[in-house]
Amino acid sequence: MKEKYQKYIAWGLTAFCVIASSILLFFLLYKLNAIKAAVKGFMQILEPFLVGALIAYLLAPIYNALLRNLEPVFRKKLKQKLSHGFAVGISLFVSIMLALLVVVGLFALVVPQFINSIVGIINSLDTYSNNIVHWLNTALAGHPDVAAQVESTFQSISDSFMDWVNNKLAPNAEALLKSISNLSTVLSGVVSGVKVVVRVIKDFIIGQIVAAYLLVSKRHMIGQVKKITYGLLPRKSANYLVAEFRYISDVFGGFIRGKLMDSLIIGVICFVGCTILRIPYALVVSVIVGVTNIIPFFGPFIGAIPSALLILLDSPLKCVYFVIFVLALQQFDGNILGPKILGNTTGLSSFWVLFSIMLFGGLFGFVGMIIAVPLFAVIYSLISTYINHRLKKRELTQVTKEYELLEQIDVGSGKFVHMQDPEIKQ
Repeated sequence: MKEKYQKYIAWGLTAFCVIASSILLFFLLYKLNAIKAAVKGFMQILEPFLVGALIAYLLAPIYNALLRNLEPVFRKKLKQKLSHGFAVGISLFVSIMLALLVVVGLFALVVPQFINSIVGIINSLDTYSNNIVHWLNTALAGHPDVAAQVESTFQSISDSFMDWVNNKLAPNAEALLKSISNLSTVLSGVVSGVKVVVRVIKDFIIGQIVAAYLLVSKRHMIGQVKKITYGLLPRKSANYLVAEFRYISDVFGGFIRGKLMDSLIIGVICFVGCTILRIPYALVVSVIVGVTNIIPFFGPFIGAIPSALLILLDSPLKCVYFVIFVLALQQFDGNILGPKILGNTTGLSSFWVLFSIMLFGGLFGFVGMIIAVPLFAVIYSLISTYINHRLKKRELTQVTKEYELLEQIDVGSGKFVHMQDPEIKQ
């Protein structure tokens, strides 16, 4: 009788869980926009802490190195507690000042140059147009038929552009001027822009404070997390979880810091090369190439295309020089510099690198493209570990090569039966 009631109770609980899950799923789908807005608002609240965590994560190697070298020096002259405090304070101050120096220096160098480049482009549009026309005429001087076709195409593009200006841009501009005449609209736009700027500055300042706290107390916080882990989970599971998080930290830390160093070196080399070749907008182009180089595989193309178009407006020949130089630079980075700095931190093949960038880039945009490779490497490692564990329990080999030409495994003996290699000619 007792077992009979237990069966009914299990059925009832199962039915209740299914119905509750269905209601919850319906509610999530029905209130999806509201949930997205709530998550977005929650993430905006956490933005300063996320920025601070990122800064602390990037500065941790510098802070640790300074602390490791300064503490023995102070220990010789001061008591242990005082020596540790002085070493922590100086290490923290130098790390935070270094972060501020990099950000302020980057803005001080790039922003004025970028503004001057944009102003120069706007002021020289007529010159650029004449240069392009002159270059096309010179290149097609011996081919009158092609020149006539190009001229016809250029005229068609020019007519389409003027039609867009007269029929689309001018009416919209007139409407914009009318809206600008409304003072409240102007003030609303100004207030919105100021809010964005204030929020960015606030996030960065609070992020620096959060980063300082995290750097000083990171060991204590890590200890608290481990304490909770071992308090809630069995010892074997806790050991596995701690080891996996250590592996995740090593993969992300090694890849991101290595890629940042690699991109910095590539940006500097690009600036030196562009300066030697007298390529215009050398600083802006080098920053674009260096920043986009953080993205594996697609980064060189993402940075080279707008940079080449920018240089093309000034000189088509120098644009060709730049494209050749960037291709050579990326070959150097991919085959020599990158492997030296990064090594085999992820263990992924080229196919999975491409797949991960396409997947997470489509899901999370630019940030997804940056974290795609280490994130997918962690997922790949977890799946591989689980599969190898299952194979070991079934007393099967974990060597992938043994499965390449596998036709079947004999049910009785467990012997591998291999097929004929199709790549070997008979």
